[in-house]
Amino acid sequence: MKPRLVLPAVAALAVLLGACSSDSTSASTSAPAVTTATAATTVTTTATSTASAPSTDAAATTLPASGDVPMMAAVDIAQFKFGPADVHVAVGGTVTWTNSDNQKHTATASGSFDTGAIEAGKTASATFDTAGTFAYICSFHPFMKGTVIVGS
Repeated sequence: MKPRLVLPAVAALAVLLGACSSDSTSASTSAPAVTTATAATTVTTTATSTASAPSTDAAATTLPASGDVPMMAAVDIAQFKFGPADVHVAVGGTVTWTNSDNQKHTATASGSFDTGAIEAGKTASATFDTAGTFAYICSFHPFMKGTVIVGS
């Protein structure tokens, strides 16, 4: 499988999250993304620090033209939990995890995808090219669990 660069999706999510934020002002900085390919996904880790907490607004999901299944979903990692724990994206869709905790975390599904360590205040994304249900954990804190459901 040829790796796909998901920077446009991450940039679109950043714009969307900025539009959904409250009246408070937030400053963000980004470092170059690192992309690695796995069997079902492309994972992009982007160093991003923000002055305010990320939005958990339902509008943080981008719907495809058909309106059925979103192309993008955002998961906030806070208080040692993935929120929301279950997300849905279409085939070719991207999930972005934002670490709002003060310790590093991962989103790891053995044999499917692994974001690697996501430092406090940073983000990582995975693009899912295969339909299916991908249960994942934080490899540092295995009691943290989530699921990505990919379908059209």
